[in-house]
Order: sequence, then C-alpha cells, then structure tokens
Amino acid sequence: MKSRIGAVLILLAALALAGCGGDDEPRGAASPTPTPTPSASTPSATQAPWQALDGPLGRCGPQPADVADTGFAPTVIEDAEVGKVSAVTAGTGPTVAVLLHQTDGNGLCGWLPYAADLVAQGVQVLAIDLCGYGESKCRGDRKGPHQVDAVGVAVREARTRLGATRVVVVGASMGGSVALMTAATVPDVDAAVDLSGPVDWEGMEVVDGGRALKVPVLVAMADGEGEDQVTGAQAIVDQAPEGSRFEAAESGHGYDLLLDADAQPLPLAETVATWIRG
Repeated sequence: MKSRIGAVLILLAALALAGCGGDDEPRGAASPTPTPTPSASTPSATQAPWQALDGPLGRCGPQPADVADTGFAPTVIEDAEVGKVSAVTAGTGPTVAVLLHQTDGNGLCGWLPYAADLVAQGVQVLAIDLCGYGESKCRGDRKGPHQVDAVGVAVREARTRLGATRVVVVGASMGGSVALMTAATVPDVDAAVDLSGPVDWEGMEVVDGGRALKVPVLVAMADGEGEDQVTGAQAIVDQAPEGSRFEAAESGHGYDLLLDADAQPLPLAETVATWIRG
C-alpha cells in the first residue's frame, strides 16, 4: 500500500512540474492582461514616442516623431488690410497645399501629422491659423465667410515666396467650408479639398450649392454627419466643375477621416494626397 501511495505522489509531482515548465499555457490558466490599444497618448511599441516640438510650435503639444523631423518653420504672413496670419511651412516642390484647420483654439496644430505625410510625398505645405485662432492677429471682424481673406493672403504667399505652380486649398470641418469658398472667390487656386465641411454657414448656402465653384473639388464626408449634410455635399460636387468627386467615408470627422488615433494613415489619406499632387 505504501509503495502504491508513493507512486501516486510521484506521478502528481511530475504532472505539476510539466505544467510549470512547458512552453504552452496550462489549460484553465487565466488569460494574460490585454495589451492596451495604441492611442495618441500611448504610442504602440513599434512607434517612436510622441514628443513636444521646440519653439512656437510647442503650443501644439506632443506630436508623432516624424512631425519633429519634418522641419516645420513657423512664420507670419503680413498683409496691410488683413493683418498678421500665423503659419508654418515645410517641404519643397512646385505643389503647395494650403491647410485650413478645424474649429480649434490651437489652429493649425491639428494638421501637423498629415502635413508631415504630405511633405514625405513631395508636397510643400503651408498651414495657417485662421482669423481668431492660434496666433493670427487679423484686422476687423473676419469670422465666417470673411475667413477667406486670410486664405487669400496664404495663396498669394504660396505663389510668390514659395514658388508654387499648383496650389490646392485643403480644409477640415470649418476649414473645409472655407476651402470651398476660397475655391469660388480667390484667384490662383487650382483645386480644393473639403473634409466634413458644413454645407451651410451662418444660415447661408456655401458656394451656391456648388455652382459658384471655379475649380475642381474633392469633398469627403461620413454618413454620421447626417443625411442632409451628406446629400448637400454630394449636390455641391454634382454642380462643381468637371473632375470634381465625392468620397463617402464610413466614420470620422475632419482630420479623423485621414489618420487614426496613432496618426497612421487611413485609406482616404492617399486619395487626398493623390488629388493634391494632381
């Protein structure tokens, strides 16, 4: 009997050792703690940590590593009538994307991650603070449709100092509506991109339902904006110059149509970049 009990004890000990020392997870063991989903505040293990920028762009907070390496140069574009328009430039090349931000007190900051991607693809960028945002100091009341005045100053800067042969105005949300109004009223613009821009502005229809547009436009909007907005955006494209197109998105608003929370490009990002390059 003692020998039989001893054999059983030896067998149990061997099984215990096998469970601890093997490469496979023992059956019934608790699952490991899930890895946190990457986000703007917790970059994935394969990405370099986000970091704050030096100088005036420190106001933009932590940015992806490639933003710091892009060489954004802060500048101020002065105009006797409009005032001082704060901006950043980066990259080289004959195509300049003038970037107009969403409704955000930090102004142009929201464009930096995608602007870095554009620079890597050979597009020169000029992102501005619209009047009343960021560091811009505009004269008079330049809200709503009058934001186009500041964009006109930026377009002139792109053509003269930056040497652009192609200028594309790209806006997100509020900036998208301004981009379309710029495409309808400002000379020397070759094309425009509107990401989630409202089709009505302060009770007025933007660009007369598309009929006022003078250059091709790319309009992108998610179904989540509501049926009226999506239908209105499609109608603008239908009335816009030849070559215009509408891009439906599954979700997102403004910048979020282009990049995910880790600043990684979504499918629409390449579509927009291709449109900008012409």
